[in-house]
Amino acid sequence: MQASSEIRKKLAFLIGNLIRRCIHDARMIPYILSRDEVIKMLVDDPASFEKLVREEHADQTAYSKEDLTVKLDAASELGKLDSLQAFEKDFWGGSEVDISPILDLTNQLTRTFAVYLGNASTLFDKTFEEFMRKFRQSLFRAGMSLRTVDFTLEDVAALEENAREYLSAGELLQAFTFDRLLSSQIMIEEVVHLPKEGFSLRESLMRQALNSPDLCRALPKFVIRISYISQGVWEDLFPILVRLVHREPGLCTPLQMVDLIEQDIVFTCNLLCTSYTDLRQWKSQRRKGAIADRIAKYIASA
Repeated sequence: MQASSEIRKKLAFLIGNLIRRCIHDARMIPYILSRDEVIKMLVDDPASFEKLVREEHADQTAYSKEDLTVKLDAASELGKLDSLQAFEKDFWGGSEVDISPILDLTNQLTRTFAVYLGNASTLFDKTFEEFMRKFRQSLFRAGMSLRTVDFTLEDVAALEENAREYLSAGELLQAFTFDRLLSSQIMIEEVVHLPKEGFSLRESLMRQALNSPDLCRALPKFVIRISYISQGVWEDLFPILVRLVHREPGLCTPLQMVDLIEQDIVFTCNLLCTSYTDLRQWKSQRRKGAIADRIAKYIASA
């Protein structure tokens, strides 16, 4: 049977709500405080220490007797990628910067991202499979059967609005997590066929952000940093970003894009395949020129 317009709309609405719930549930992840951190908290803030201990016992999340397991809001931590002060230093001028704290923070955020995304994907796969089982059973009881659904652009507009709500709230991580879950393999291959032409949620989100006074700088910083914090899992966002900035310049121009890249030491070193020590010896014009050349290669490969 071909899915009617009413069934497609209902399915899109339910899928949108399901993804949002999985994103919400995935954000709280267990984090183990070391013994030194536990002692410091006990001395500095006994009330918070007692509260965390009670929560640990209630949730039965303890991993050892010496450490303290707490819940970390991964979405909150990763949502600060565009404004973390550690990434805002003057890396190239003045005295050499000790980049060890920056690399330590990068490693910490990488671990947080891996757990968060793993939680979101696992939750979604399980809940979506169960959801579709019940959905098909309800159709069967009504004398209908359904194997796959071909969504139209009108159908996915409702899904896109869910992601836009995250974007409007400045929640870039959640907006692009929504995109990832929507385009997951289990959905595309087994249940839902998204439109092949005229629909790219991540591109649409970027276009909206680049034309927003509040997000036109936050988005590039987020994309730049999530590229390496995700260990390449989300690095495909960067080529889309630079192509949009080049072809449809909004409030972020190509020159500003180069400046934002140069301000991020980890991304610049990775992009130019050159060490921080060597790049410090380059004049700013040479660095910016090299960055612009690399961006041109991304654009040419489109």
